[in-house]
Amino acid sequence: MELKDLLIKQLESLGPIRFSNSFGWICIYTGKNMFGGYKEIDNNVLLLFLILSPEGFEKSLPENFEKFEFGKTWAQTEITGEDDLPRIFEFIQDSFNYVQKRRELKDKT
Repeated sequence: MELKDLLIKQLESLGPIRFSNSFGWICIYTGKNMFGGYKEIDNNVLLLFLILSPEGFEKSLPENFEKFEFGKTWAQTEITGEDDLPRIFEFIQDSFNYVQKRRELKDKT
């Protein structure tokens, strides 16, 4: 199984998601809310960005993430093998959960 397929399987384990091509990335949504995206460099290298909670963002930086060029708590990392997937899953979960909080805040305004 290719690295991209393993990542998608991991993402789909969180719940209902969908994918959309935007800005050269394959963006990942739950409902109408984007929580991340990935770009396939080749079969063995993926770039992943996530919209993290403020706490998740701070925690991600020492874990081989770097600030993404857009957004306040957006971070990106390179996935180079199957062994990277467990390392990033905690941050994928943070991003998926944080999108729910962002939706609630938006609904209150």
